[in-house]
Amino acid sequence: MTTVEYSEVGLAGTSEARPLSDAQRRALAALKFDLAPTPDDVWRPSPFNVADLHRDVVESIFEGVNQARAVDDSSPLGVVVQGPAGSGKTHLLGMVRSRTQHDGGYFFLVSLLSGTQFWESTALCIVDGLLRESVGWSTQLKAFLRRLSTALGLPSGLRDAISGDAPLKPGDLAALVTALREKDRALGMEAQHTARALVLYGAKDHALQDLGYAFLTSVGLSDFEERAEWGLAVEPRPAALIVRDISRLLALTGSPTVIAYDQLDTLFAQSGGSAIATGEPLTPEAAAMIGQVANGLMSLREVTRKALIVVACIPDTWKIIRREAVGSVPDRFREAPFLGRVSNAKVGMAIVRKRLEGRYGDVGFRPPYPTWPIRELAFAEAAHFTPRALLKRVERHALACLRRGVVVELENLEDDGPINLADLPPVRSEGSSFEELDARFASLVRQADVQGALDRYTEDARVPELLAAGLNALLVELGDPSYKVDPMPSTKPPLHARLRRTLDEGIDDEEHWAFRAIASGHPGAVMSRINAASTVAGLAPDVPKRRLFLLRNDRWPSGPKTTETVNTFHARGGRTLPLNLDDLRTFEALRIMQAEGDGRLAAWLADRRPASSTALFRMALGLGPAVSEGATAHQPAIPT
Repeated sequence: MTTVEYSEVGLAGTSEARPLSDAQRRALAALKFDLAPTPDDVWRPSPFNVADLHRDVVESIFEGVNQARAVDDSSPLGVVVQGPAGSGKTHLLGMVRSRTQHDGGYFFLVSLLSGTQFWESTALCIVDGLLRESVGWSTQLKAFLRRLSTALGLPSGLRDAISGDAPLKPGDLAALVTALREKDRALGMEAQHTARALVLYGAKDHALQDLGYAFLTSVGLSDFEERAEWGLAVEPRPAALIVRDISRLLALTGSPTVIAYDQLDTLFAQSGGSAIATGEPLTPEAAAMIGQVANGLMSLREVTRKALIVVACIPDTWKIIRREAVGSVPDRFREAPFLGRVSNAKVGMAIVRKRLEGRYGDVGFRPPYPTWPIRELAFAEAAHFTPRALLKRVERHALACLRRGVVVELENLEDDGPINLADLPPVRSEGSSFEELDARFASLVRQADVQGALDRYTEDARVPELLAAGLNALLVELGDPSYKVDPMPSTKPPLHARLRRTLDEGIDDEEHWAFRAIASGHPGAVMSRINAASTVAGLAPDVPKRRLFLLRNDRWPSGPKTTETVNTFHARGGRTLPLNLDDLRTFEALRIMQAEGDGRLAAWLADRRPASSTALFRMALGLGPAVSEGATAHQPAIPT
């Protein structure tokens, strides 16, 4: 975030309308905030943290983290964080993640989108979270393996091999298991295969990574001929046992773990329908699904060690969990202070100031005062707003000023003032001639090198960045703020990209389009990727709001088990689509143009609509041809 210098004009502004200068117009146009964070936002450092926002809730959570640090063979009571939509629950989890890792602990975020696969979803999110960066370490997995091999007293050369910093040999795993059984005989016997798989998952060799990933995602290893050499069992290990094994192995390093659950509101809204919001009786299917989630949360504390379970949800969701759970909820969870509106004017000003400072710094604007055009006296009413609603008010006021061509310094947050958005003309375009950008786009498409996206060894790096570029361009072209793209995933993710659309902000009801490219021809690797993508996407035939597209140009492997896996995927509503070079070249060109930061790009995208015209998005989202007449944007043909 760029630092902003403030001009010498003081707070003695006026609420009268004044014509916008070009610099003010650019500044107000930049005030578009991501107000509905996705779960993956938790993993990114946030420049918008306000220390006093929900301080009591954070401290309540870390009472539990400290208890988890102090115990060895159990876990403390879980913590429930409740608040309405927009109160900052996901942002709060980001603060918890940062502090946990800074203190040497492990953090995992579980985005539960399948109630019938509670343990599978939990295991997958933990496995994915192991590859997330931690403080001082490239991944949490590397931090864990280093600490574990040190705790077991392994020699330095063996520690390098175990942690993925040197070539791995089968004998290295045997030595690890021997040391593990000497340290804790019961754990060494029960979790030895999971320990082997974790080491393989962190190895340098891609084939070993696939082998370890398959075991950790509960895929049988009969298609992996090399599994016997590395001492892995052929039978799949149930996901609940994978969760138990990993938790107990993490605890052996002495560091606490936080397992946070988000997106429960979305799951319940998508599965329970209007009954979640109205309080009507649930259908038998929805009640059974929610019951599985509730019972899974209740039993999770019993199978983990040194782990704090955190659940973030709206009050109605927790009320349903309490009702459907078997057993006593208070014996397993305690409720943190309630998340609600902004506590006071000072906190409200800090929230807005941090957001504006970043946007104004990006465009080189020096405002008259930090919260311009929102006057200090207006924040006396900040306590009537949730953090999201407060930022929406600022965003709405900036848009109104832009459309009217004047700036009004807001003195009353509760009053929208004399500006009626419905009566105003659209925002003025920065120009209608795009020949220079057309030429740049065409040149980049011709030069694009995208073969890495079709390679099994590099697709996890190339496909997410290409799809992100295409989807972010699509957001501009659609012009609908209800759409949002997930941030970049981990280095070996279950999904390569996901587009979300908010349907009901009050209960976090969303519509999803998820994408996963699979270039591998190995049957076991293919099956583990399909199963993982289906689970994390929440693919279910009775929930049409969740869609999953597997991107593949070659035929699927023809073995009976792989064929069954592919057929099951299609029967649940999934689709296989081609990933053609024309689309990839378009995405690569858009990626570079977005990085270049030309101020005309948004208007060019809205006019030319290159992302909307790709075959992939036309097939996945049902988009029709939308490139304007006379445009030079590339329009790839839809393959058969």
